[in-house]
Amino acid sequence: MNIKSASKPLPNHLREIDLWASAIDVEAPVFQIEAEFREQPRLPGFILLHENKIVGIVSRSRFAFALSRQFAREIFMKGPIKVLFDFDVIDKDPMILDENLSVSSAVQEVLSRSSLLAYEPVIVMHQNTPKLLEVDLLMRLQSDLLQEALHLHQRLIDDERNTAAELRQTMLNLEQARDRLQRSEENLEAQVIQRTLELKKVNEDLIAQQKQINEDLEVARTLQQSILPSVFQQHNDYKAHAFMRAARMIGGDFYDAYQINDHLFGFVVADVSGKGVPAALFMILVKTILEEQAINHASPAACLQRLNAQLLLHNPLSLFVTLIYGVLDIRTGIFTFCNAGHSMPYIIRNNQKIETISNKSNPLVGLLDHPKYTNISIQLGKNDRILLMTDGVTECFNSQAEQYGELRLLHLLEKTHDIHHIDELIKALIDDLDQFSNGTPASDDITALILQYNKEAVVNTNLIDNLGVLKELTLH
Repeated sequence: MNIKSASKPLPNHLREIDLWASAIDVEAPVFQIEAEFREQPRLPGFILLHENKIVGIVSRSRFAFALSRQFAREIFMKGPIKVLFDFDVIDKDPMILDENLSVSSAVQEVLSRSSLLAYEPVIVMHQNTPKLLEVDLLMRLQSDLLQEALHLHQRLIDDERNTAAELRQTMLNLEQARDRLQRSEENLEAQVIQRTLELKKVNEDLIAQQKQINEDLEVARTLQQSILPSVFQQHNDYKAHAFMRAARMIGGDFYDAYQINDHLFGFVVADVSGKGVPAALFMILVKTILEEQAINHASPAACLQRLNAQLLLHNPLSLFVTLIYGVLDIRTGIFTFCNAGHSMPYIIRNNQKIETISNKSNPLVGLLDHPKYTNISIQLGKNDRILLMTDGVTECFNSQAEQYGELRLLHLLEKTHDIHHIDELIKALIDDLDQFSNGTPASDDITALILQYNKEAVVNTNLIDNLGVLKELTLH
């Protein structure tokens, strides 16, 4: 099988390679394999089938090694191929590659195997038919592709050098013409030196300014973190804990908590549009206005109505914010919240059931003149929990561009149900996100707040206004 010719370009995908259609049923006699190996000296091996299903690979090297053992020929040659499975001759879990896989990706897949399988052939599904690919052939092809790329790279370098030489000659001609217009060569050199010094000074100034900007951003990040409550107020009837991590030095997410009176406590998680300094400044504005409204109005919807009106007066960049703000009545366990364009909360019941709200959210805050905001109420039982978060949690990506997603979140909430301290639950969530992303830079801020109600409250839900429509979430 020639992989390179003068008239045919090198294959870049497995479907373009000449593959071995060498499949044989495990009920066939062993001597048939030996005969085929004698007739086809380059044949790398056979794909073993049982009832038209792939069950393994027997390679030329493994087969020859097996026959070299004492009494092996007398044992193997009298039976069908399936007897080889008992003597460590068969690769019972062969690597199967798609025909559309690139050569470089296929090499990476092959090299990921153990050293014992390093040069064992692999199977390529070519038009739904299993065919055999010799690893040595794949490696030689990869080497040829790299060599071809190097040659192309060298040609590009030569072209660039020629172009650069032409440009240098053109610049020399221009320099000579300019020199003739100058009073003297010394004057020209003095000007060049002066310009070089000026550029050096400008570059030094830019470096110093960038350093100052980074230092200022670090201070801003520290200040931003300091305005978020690191510890929530201790109370016998509820517990709360939260976490915020900015995707950049500073971010637009925030969380907060307010004591409205002796039995009402407010909690908010918000996500400002945009990134960086503008989002951070707008976040502080939103946080300040909302705190003022929250301690003076018990209705979350009324707070957001007033927040929206205030932001329209101080929003030259037309930024907006999505948020969920709720108030817990510790006497009754009723959590009343207003959702402004945000993801609905997750209710983690003490009986391990996980629920969310089917109601539609309200308009986001900061863009519309007269939006209508309404409240939704839910009843919490003893040790029930509520998770409020921004979409940076479920939209966390790994290096394969996969999202963390709701299903992984539900798996985590299910397996961490026995964690009694909610700060440890928050840590488990962050650790799971970090393990999933595995160092991939975050594309959005990550914020999460968990609230746990500790009291046994008996309330007639028929008397609760705007009772939310609950929907149970399952892992299936």
